[in-house]
Order: sequence, then structure tokens, then C-alpha cells
Amino acid sequence: MYWGMGAYGRKKKLTAPHTVFVEVSNHLDDSEDISSELKKRNFTMQDWHDHLQQIFHFRTIDSIWFGENSSEFDIDDIKEVFRNATQVKIENTGCYDFNQLILQKYFPIEKLEIKSSNFRNSKIPKNILMENFTELYIHDREEETTSMKLNEMLLINSKKIVIDSSHMSGQQLNKFLKLWMKGATPLMEHLSIHYNVEKYFDNEIIMNGIEHRVIPRNTRRKFKVATIRNRKNYIFPVWDMYVWFDRCVV
Repeated sequence: MYWGMGAYGRKKKLTAPHTVFVEVSNHLDDSEDISSELKKRNFTMQDWHDHLQQIFHFRTIDSIWFGENSSEFDIDDIKEVFRNATQVKIENTGCYDFNQLILQKYFPIEKLEIKSSNFRNSKIPKNILMENFTELYIHDREEETTSMKLNEMLLINSKKIVIDSSHMSGQQLNKFLKLWMKGATPLMEHLSIHYNVEKYFDNEIIMNGIEHRVIPRNTRRKFKVATIRNRKNYIFPVWDMYVWFDRCVV
């Protein structure tokens, strides 16, 4: 139970730091990285938040990440300071009820990153799968495996879908493609399935019964049809599908 945790059943409040370290990074040139130390002993957490947004002329929060032991804190207190975010990431907070409260407080959002293990019985609720996210990222730790069934995938209404640590078979991908061709998941622009084990993709199984043509690797063009690509992320395979709507082609 969320409210049963913490000292005397009360949740922790956000405590303002006396010092904040700010790092500005240039990913193209590390020599241009800048680090600064700011000290304001009389600042509240809200003061720090507003001050940094004013310094960088950036009034939004790109991402808020709930990690281990986050459930010890008062979600209303967090929401009051960090009001709205473009993306919400939920890791192993230690409490199913707290995870539900995060979603209640921060919906609607553009991007959501969750683990199937964030929910009881590792089942992501249907209402979350059916939300119209710009990006939905479902993943688990390397030792875990996302066990998403075909009927659950067909509920997803997001534009970009990333499923990490999956064990989806070639037969399931084949069924998904055929149902997509009949109108399933009409909003999808990019589907990316990451495997956490070495896996051989049998394209004949995946593309069985589907009219298609193989594009050489050295060919570059603007596609106006769906494109499927098999690649490797380090040693593990990744299966990508791109849907090229007119708005997606430059």
C-alpha cells in the first residue's frame, strides 16, 4: 500500500538542496562541456525549479524519472513542484499503487516509458496501451523479458512503439503485419522490437504471404510504403518497421 510506507505512514516531502550542480554538455565536442555550482541557501525546491527554468529560458520539463524508492515521497508534493512533463519514465519504484498515482497525476503526456513489471502480474492495463502517445517505450531489465501478446500489441495507439527485452516470434510478427495491412494500429509510424538474446530472424517466416520486395543496403531513397529493417544493437537484434505517411516524408 502506498500510504502505508514512510515514517508513521506519512510521505516524505521534497527537501531543497543548498547547492545545485549544473552541467551543460556538447555531445559533439566534450571540450565545450561546462559545469557550474549554484548556491542559494534560502531557496525552496519550487524556487530552484523556477530559477533554473528562467536561467535557461526553458519553461517546460522534458522528462521526469521515477526510480527506486520514489514511492517514499508524496506524489502531490512532486506534482506541485514539477507540474507538467513531456515524458514520464517509471522504473522500479517499489509500489504498484504509486505507479498508478504517477499516471493519474501526469496524464495526459506525450511520451511514456514503463516496465511491464510496474503493474500487478506484469500486465499493462488496456487503457494505457490505448492512449494516443507520441512515443510508448515498454522495457524490462536484461534478466526479465517483456511478454506482450499479439492482442495487446493491437491495442496500442501510439505513433512510435518501442518494446525492449522481447521474445516475440517470427510467426507473431507475421500475424501482426497482416493485421496491420487490414487497418490495425492505424496511427503507428515506427515499431521497434529489441531482443535481449541473440536471435536469428527468418525473413521468410516474417514475410510469409505478404507481397514485398527486398531493398539493397546501399540503396537510399524516400519510401512512401512501409519499410522493415533487421539490425543489431551491439550483439542483440532489433526489428524495425517504419510506416511512411505523406507527413513522414521530407
